[in-house]
Amino acid sequence: MSALPVVLLVDDDPTALAMLAGMLKQEGFETLIAADIRQTKALIARAPAFDLAILDVHLPDGSGLDLCRSMKYGSPATDAPVLIVSADEDIETKIAGFEAGAVDYITKPFHRAEVLARVRTHVRLHKAYQAMIELQSLKLSKLAFAQRAMIPQPDQMPEARFELYYQPIQEAGGDLCQVLRLGPNLHDYILADVCGHDVGAAMTMSALHALFKQNCSALYSPTEALHIINRVARSLLPEEQFATVVYARINRKTRRLMVVSAGHPPAVIQKVDGAVFPLWLEGDVVGAFETAEFGMSGTTVDFGDRVFLFSDGVIEGPGETNWKVGIEKFVEFCKKLRNKDLEAQVAELADLVAIGGKPVDDIALMGIEV
Repeated sequence: MSALPVVLLVDDDPTALAMLAGMLKQEGFETLIAADIRQTKALIARAPAFDLAILDVHLPDGSGLDLCRSMKYGSPATDAPVLIVSADEDIETKIAGFEAGAVDYITKPFHRAEVLARVRTHVRLHKAYQAMIELQSLKLSKLAFAQRAMIPQPDQMPEARFELYYQPIQEAGGDLCQVLRLGPNLHDYILADVCGHDVGAAMTMSALHALFKQNCSALYSPTEALHIINRVARSLLPEEQFATVVYARINRKTRRLMVVSAGHPPAVIQKVDGAVFPLWLEGDVVGAFETAEFGMSGTTVDFGDRVFLFSDGVIEGPGETNWKVGIEKFVEFCKKLRNKDLEAQVAELADLVAIGGKPVDDIALMGIEV
């Protein structure tokens, strides 16, 4: 691919095309040329790379404004800026060009200095935009790599007896999964969901990961730890960003389970006797309120009981955001798969995520066996 900037020229006037192509080539640009809409679409279909398009409003087989609209909003669409050219100087035509997706307007007859100034400005802006996207993509890939390193691995903590399925809908996700060993028979299991799916949510997730690791210990109950984390998160999180959390602590010595919820979908308990039920708890989200209240429940469990923690992406699907409906279906799936070993059950539950539809959010599902 040429290192020179490439400009697509579309005009049915050979003189105008020659004039534009000549002045651009003299200034170090390469050009692609088409005389009508049909030629232009054929050119674009061959996927040539160009940095800017200059379109005449009046073309022999249709309107240049329709062509502009097709290039910007059709399929395939181009992110290259479009300049509209016409002998018309009325404000209505200019407005129509902007509404069609053009970024600028040039009138005939051409003024060399004006054309070159506008072309250079928009090509520079376009290249700067591409560079920003590439930089963000690089940062996101590095962040995704760092996130994968944070995900707990069951084979590295066999005494914690858990299985995990994690699938972000973008390269880096906003779901947090953590398993912490507090003692020989004491473990914390944490699943959090940061609002949003952008880089900011992924960055916040990484920060919360550190906060949980610093503050979750046998010195504090899960509720006390969440209160500490909430106070720090209030100063840490950007405005209007928050996280939902479900936090389970299992003491296998005393067979005691404690679950704390901060606005998160309920944990689902699967008993060895076959009963499966959600543990609904009220609770404020983390990072939104100076004084937050969290729902808490403590219960005795038996060896072989299972606890499932998950993000809302597991129980929400296209057009379905009712947690109650999703939980009911999840409970039924658990009952059908209860005779599977934990690894197989989590894997098969993951195949049924988003209550039978295509996932619309990050998916995090953790299964824990007492």
